[in-house]
Amino acid sequence: MNATAPTTVVEDSPDLALMRETAHRVLGPDSGPNALPPTDEELETLTATLRGHLDLLMPEVERAAGRLPQNSVTRYGAMYCVGEARGKLRAPELGFAPLAGGVMYARRLARVLVALCEHYETVSAGVAETPEQRAFERLAEHCLRCPTCRTVDDDGANARLPCEEEDRLYDQYRRACARAAAARRVSHGRSLGAST
Repeated sequence: MNATAPTTVVEDSPDLALMRETAHRVLGPDSGPNALPPTDEELETLTATLRGHLDLLMPEVERAAGRLPQNSVTRYGAMYCVGEARGKLRAPELGFAPLAGGVMYARRLARVLVALCEHYETVSAGVAETPEQRAFERLAEHCLRCPTCRTVDDDGANARLPCEEEDRLYDQYRRACARAAAARRVSHGRSLGAST
């Protein structure tokens, strides 16, 4: 008798390339404000697909985020995005113009799907804090403690006095954000190339 080894089912990770491709069909360069909206059937199919992608991805993001420390900024951001996605799914399509309302709703779903894909990549990699979050925290901590940055005018508004350390930390934050955005563009380009 041939005995076969028991097989275990390994859950596949979500197909982020497919999800982004679907979102791109709604948000891409050909869907600008002056572009013709998709036909009723196309829009209905795209909206249903976006909703399905969100239904699949939200629990995955929650599961991955749950493995991060409770006080992790990344975890908090991912869970907030899941809440936003749930809100978009519960929100009815705008009814003031049948097709235009449907397109706007699909675009909202697409935008939150793209954000959720980015959060999934970050939390599934176990990143408790991204470099741009770390840079922002250093900037915020400095501004809260620095007497120059905290100086207020006679009306109680921030005096906006020049502070070299604030400028340096802000520049580091800006560069960290630019690197993260560039990495997302490269990742998105690769995922689009792999799906074609």
